[in-house]
Amino acid sequence: MGLFRSYQNPGRGIDPNAPKKKPFFRFWELLWRNFGKLLTLNLTITFLHSPLLLSLIVYVETRNSLTVPMVFFLLLVQVLLIGPTLAGSARVLRLIVLDKAFFFSEEFKKGFKSNFGAAFLYWLLDLTVIASVVSGYWIYPQLAKQSGSKAVYILFGISLSVAVVLLFMNYYMIPLQVTTRLKKSSVLKNSFMLTVLSVKQCILTTLGILLMLGISFLLLLLNPYFMFLFAFFPAAFIGYLVMFVHYPVIQKFVINPYYEESGEQNPEAEDDGDDEERLFTDRGGKEEPAKKESSKKGKVIS
Repeated sequence: MGLFRSYQNPGRGIDPNAPKKKPFFRFWELLWRNFGKLLTLNLTITFLHSPLLLSLIVYVETRNSLTVPMVFFLLLVQVLLIGPTLAGSARVLRLIVLDKAFFFSEEFKKGFKSNFGAAFLYWLLDLTVIASVVSGYWIYPQLAKQSGSKAVYILFGISLSVAVVLLFMNYYMIPLQVTTRLKKSSVLKNSFMLTVLSVKQCILTTLGILLMLGISFLLLLLNPYFMFLFAFFPAAFIGYLVMFVHYPVIQKFVINPYYEESGEQNPEAEDDGDDEERLFTDRGGKEEPAKKESSKKGKVIS
């Protein structure tokens, strides 16, 4: 900016107490400001999904006695990594949404390692429900055909409802796990309660995810080479969307009430300390610019 105007020119500065931007504008502001970190996060997620890619390569390119065991082994490694990867991503995305400075590798590693077991169990629960829905898609029509009664589809509808509720709970489970010290059972319980309290947000997030996946699918139809974009952007953007929409709900119903009841200082609260206790006060936006002195020289008295 110094190419166009001098940094020494007096100005009003930035008011630290200026009102926050509305969520829509803040969403894009934080996205743009942390775009590089989101790219890094997406590349990290892609790298940690390499066992899945390797299993596909082994399955397609090899035909020997080790093909099936190797594919199963790689898929097992991938299943073990997905949950902790989500935990590491959630820790990074939470700090992005809170607009706090952090070291990417350090925070991701903390989230990955400290929540490995819990995140794996949550993912295992998801995997069980997914397998149930997929198998039901094939089994229930056959049962209805054999029995001659369509009442069987009621059970399939119930399983789909459970899957949708669990999907919404996923918007809270991992963020709660990396943010709080709740037990796993309490995390599941609170995730369900928050889902009930924020159905509108859950539907909004789901529509946003479907829109992103739809755009990605259309790009793949236009040109398969667009698949390389998946290594850089979509996963991190979806995670950022989930955290931006749902972390305020966690703050409102879980974090803020805890600190209000315990009387401890909330580290995520805005700084509203008493001005009398401060040594220095940032008055950006309130002070008046200094008047420039006249460049004319005065008369010299000899």
